[in-house]
Amino acid sequence: MHIDRRLLGWGAFLIIVGAIPLLVRAGYLDAGLVDEWPSLWPLLLIGWGLGLILRRTPGELVGSAISVVVLGVMVGGLISTGFGGFPAFGACGSGGGDGGASFGNRSGTLETNGRVGIEFNCGTLAVSAVDGSDWTLTGTSPAGRGPEVEADLGRVEIRPPDRRDFMGFFEDASRWQVGLPKGSTLDLGVTLNAGDGTVDLAGANLDSLSVTVNAGSIDFALAEVAALSDVSSTVNAGSATFDLRGAVRDVTMTLNAGSVAVCVPKGRQLSVTWSGALASNNFDQIGLLKVDDQHWITAGVESTVEGPLTLHVSANAGSFSLDFGGACDA
Repeated sequence: MHIDRRLLGWGAFLIIVGAIPLLVRAGYLDAGLVDEWPSLWPLLLIGWGLGLILRRTPGELVGSAISVVVLGVMVGGLISTGFGGFPAFGACGSGGGDGGASFGNRSGTLETNGRVGIEFNCGTLAVSAVDGSDWTLTGTSPAGRGPEVEADLGRVEIRPPDRRDFMGFFEDASRWQVGLPKGSTLDLGVTLNAGDGTVDLAGANLDSLSVTVNAGSIDFALAEVAALSDVSSTVNAGSATFDLRGAVRDVTMTLNAGSVAVCVPKGRQLSVTWSGALASNNFDQIGLLKVDDQHWITAGVESTVEGPLTLHVSANAGSFSLDFGGACDA
């Protein structure tokens, strides 16, 4: 294998920048310690100075390495903890949004079959099922700038206001409360970028659910949905829980750093396909029968009223846990 030394420094820099927020979020690095990243700037001068003094000698790499590592740690610290009065890119959470202003309430009607897409950045998202055929949207956001909404009788798309300027990254968090009608059968898509989300869809009729989580945490309470056929999710550097004690039949989950927890009812017939690297699961601990390195099944369980559940999991650098009938905690 040939390594291009011209790109080696950039590769190391990007690895460090990405690793710092992940380690902080996973609890392996103290956020208070990482918050001291601005104090490392003298080491940059030392690295650059050594690089100049030792230029055209083997020792030049030492100066370059110091500069790359320090700059990577500083940028990773900026992403993780922010700078001064500016919050971090990933610092949105349940405490965010207190300083925002209420935006105008939005609502509308959905037909018997409809599609709902929700994209949320930074803060707290709460989605619930409401009686009738009308959807609702309330909440707060920086300066009262409400989400962009496109809606008709068959579709609702809710997303953050369009911000093309750089300072949009440093705004306060938002709080959205979205109500979805129980009287419509929905294809629901949720994208959460930073922050926390709760989705409680008791009584809702869902045809499908698609989820993407980037550097955030979300909890799906699906035990009492009236109908749900299949679920697909992608979690990147975040966490998610899914209470699937309803009638869902097919689940596909992709995990790239972070954690996912899934609850299913006791006695549910289950078939699991597993793939990935540097990831863990608890299939053996909960008594699933291992067929081979990629397949597990429930042993001695007859088909129930809900029918068998097929679970496909692809996990890279993360943890996946499955629980029969318990509280679904990530």
